[in-house]
Amino acid sequence: MERLGINSGFLLAQIVNFLLIALILWLLVWKPMVRALEARKERIAKGLEDARQAEQKLASAERDAQKLIEQRRVEANKLLEEGRANVDTQIKALLDEARHEAEAIRARARAEATEERDAMLQSVRAQVGEIALAAAERVIGQSLDTSKAQGIIADFIAQAPEGAANLGREVEVTSALPLNDAEKAQIKKHTGATEIVFKVDPAILGGLILRSGERVVDGSVRSRLNSLAATMA
Repeated sequence: MERLGINSGFLLAQIVNFLLIALILWLLVWKPMVRALEARKERIAKGLEDARQAEQKLASAERDAQKLIEQRRVEANKLLEEGRANVDTQIKALLDEARHEAEAIRARARAEATEERDAMLQSVRAQVGEIALAAAERVIGQSLDTSKAQGIIADFIAQAPEGAANLGREVEVTSALPLNDAEKAQIKKHTGATEIVFKVDPAILGGLILRSGERVVDGSVRSRLNSLAATMA
């Protein structure tokens, strides 16, 4: 190897140094990061399980509401069979009462399910931010400025897409994660809408979808990924 201009001893020393550095990085950096990511993965999985249980509660409430309506219908039929006076009025009153009670049950269940889901997604939002920052810092090899990093995350979650300005007076905004008050105010200012309804749909992955009447501005990550997949195909 010396004929080729390669110092065998120096090369061996470099190989040993490289292996030592790789071992140190694996022990001090990679393993802790893998453990941290696994822990976050478990917390996110638990949050998704909580959301699934909330959906089951909503389904149970729907069954209870339907059961209540059926009970009232049985009572109404009984009144009819007994030939009680003013049976039609009483039947209508019973059914109306049942419908109001059923709707109240549904409303409470929907509200509880929405609150549980949003709380879970708010926790997921924090986890997503931490994972994204850790990945970005590892790629560039240095720590990101906190304000800049938070700005990048906020843009990923709540940046208004092109075409959102002057969309209409009434706008429906769908985001993948719950938006905070500052983000909602910024979107309202950007769109110029007087009435905005905010909805959450994790299936869009990120970004926003804005609707006003028949007009739709889709700036979601799901839409961009679908476009990319179509282009690659």
